[in-house]
Amino acid sequence: MRLFLCFLCALSVHSQAQVVEFWSDDFGSGCNAGQLAPDYFSFFNTSWSITETGPNAEVANTWFISAAENGNAAGQCGSDCGSDATLHVGAYNSFLGTDLGASYFEGLEGLCDIVGCGATDKRVESSVVDCSIFVENVLSFVYIEGGNAQDNATLWYFDGTLWSLLSDLPKTQLCPNGQGQWTSYSIPLPESANNNPNVRFGFRWQNNDDGVALDPAFAVDDISISGDYGVDALPPAMTCPSDTTIFTEDYCYFLGDFESLTIVQDNLDMFPTIQQTPVVETILAPGQYPVAVIATDFSGNSNSCSFVLTLIDDDAPVIVCPAAIDAQVIPGSSSVEVLLPNPEVMDNCSAVTLTNNINGAEPATGLFSIGNTLVVYTALDGGGNQAQCTVLVNVSVSLEGCCLGDLNCDGFISVSDLLILISQFGCVGDDCYADLDGDTIVGVTDLQLFNSLYGTFCPQ
Repeated sequence: MRLFLCFLCALSVHSQAQVVEFWSDDFGSGCNAGQLAPDYFSFFNTSWSITETGPNAEVANTWFISAAENGNAAGQCGSDCGSDATLHVGAYNSFLGTDLGASYFEGLEGLCDIVGCGATDKRVESSVVDCSIFVENVLSFVYIEGGNAQDNATLWYFDGTLWSLLSDLPKTQLCPNGQGQWTSYSIPLPESANNNPNVRFGFRWQNNDDGVALDPAFAVDDISISGDYGVDALPPAMTCPSDTTIFTEDYCYFLGDFESLTIVQDNLDMFPTIQQTPVVETILAPGQYPVAVIATDFSGNSNSCSFVLTLIDDDAPVIVCPAAIDAQVIPGSSSVEVLLPNPEVMDNCSAVTLTNNINGAEPATGLFSIGNTLVVYTALDGGGNQAQCTVLVNVSVSLEGCCLGDLNCDGFISVSDLLILISQFGCVGDDCYADLDGDTIVGVTDLQLFNSLYGTFCPQ
């Protein structure tokens, strides 16, 4: 058996027609009687299937691939089981037996209900033949055919869409021993086979049930298809990856190599040019992008496919707040203006919007009251991801340089200082700047201490 595939030949420039045999099947060797055609195994990926093209009786004949009908050269007579397998139609589980070569069964006249009926209408069909770079194709083989006018073999052709009758094959001569004489036969395939990658052919056998079976039935061997090199008009076949969703990492996204993930096959060019749009390593922001892959063979035929890439940013910004801030007010004031530095903000993909819980904007500038205030910063990126950090602002009263009891730091311990002490009377904690005795409580003892200092000029 030989099969086409001649890439080096196809790469040449042909100044004139060059007929080559690019497909063949000789069905191998060995008798292997009884092997049904669909069970035939070929190292060259040829295969055969059977289609019932009409009514078939319970013991209808069928197609075999074996040497029960031996393949002989043109001009020779048919012979029994040998070493050259053929494709032939023969009896199957009938009164005659199974696979006796090209010997078929029609039933016995008047006894069909007893021995079974053998009416047959079956077509054996080749696998796909790739004629994509060939024109003026010719199908050749050797065969024998007997049977009467109602029992007949025909040759059929498939253009990738429809089966059609190609030839009603002539009956071959009989040898003196009653066997068929092997005969050469060639026929041009229709123009639709030119540059067609989906050609098939088949042999249809029909016999009725009149009980008159004139052997041989039909057998064929050494099938080949030859043609001239034509123009490569077939673009590469392509299968793109499915729609893909990718999540960002520490970086945004450099478009990956989807060229290598695209399946590209060409009838001649083993390495067609493949180009991706957008190109590999294009930086993409989150969103949806159509990605196209184009393949072009050395004959200039091109094809394309595409898919949708969805890029999702699920990484929150990185935000680092400044350290806690301490601020002081002069005695008698309840708040002070504080300006906070902005946090450091980084994001892998997009610009970041920074807000805070004090004034909503950046920076968080404003009046901060005595005590602790927690400033919360929020960073929001374009993907809707957010992160937060906080800054503690501690505002206290500054008594630096003031003598004890001079609560307003005016240099005198007077009624104004008494009013401040009274305003803080009962204050508890470290923020009580009228706590003159340092017991963290503004109480009677502080009032007593103040009275002892009242009227004092400061600094003492």
